[in-house]
Amino acid sequence: MDKLQAQWEVVKEANPSFLDECYRLCLYARSKGFKRWSADAMFHVLRWESASTTSSDNVNAKINNNYSSLAARDLMNEYPELEGFFSLRLRRPRYTEGQLH
Repeated sequence: MDKLQAQWEVVKEANPSFLDECYRLCLYARSKGFKRWSADAMFHVLRWESASTTSSDNVNAKINNNYSSLAARDLMNEYPELEGFFSLRLRRPRYTEGQLH
């Protein structure tokens, strides 16, 4: 597991409803006729929604852009009806445990 994937796992564990919120947005986008969508756009909508419902100055820190492709992969794995909803590129981990830099 690379460093980014490990960080993503920690974020998911700390925010168990996060993927549910992502899924809700995907269903909404599909109901509006979207055949495909951007995980980055999904994150921006989540930021907007959370900013309008909380006074926290730290809202954006909770939804790091680095995790968008990992969220898209998890959503398509967990919800078969979303298969192909996001376009994915080959992911090349930048750092793996034990790798020297």
